[in-house]
Amino acid sequence: MQKVQFSALVLIGLLAGCASTQKVLDKPPTEVFRSEKSVKEVTFCLSDKNHTPALERDDGSRVVLIKNGYGGVSLAFSIFPDGTGSRIEYRKQFGTIGGIWKQCIGLKDDK
Repeated sequence: MQKVQFSALVLIGLLAGCASTQKVLDKPPTEVFRSEKSVKEVTFCLSDKNHTPALERDDGSRVVLIKNGYGGVSLAFSIFPDGTGSRIEYRKQFGTIGGIWKQCIGLKDDK
């Protein structure tokens, strides 16, 4: 019985440490990219490769969240219209992710 209680407490502690969506989106971007691809193209690619839906915002931007196994947001991509292309703000909270998302963006760092 004690072992079960301890495991439950550890799990609760891990979940409490997970980043909320707004906390991650309020952070300054880790990196900013510009792409010739439209907001819709970049969003579809990020959503498709990560098997996650995108959130549409009233200003025309989109957000794609990559979550860990506990539901915490580990990465967030905010995609904004930029002329005929898009500006992508990448925010990393924790964890690692493969580089497949870079195929969706395909352009230089905006630093």
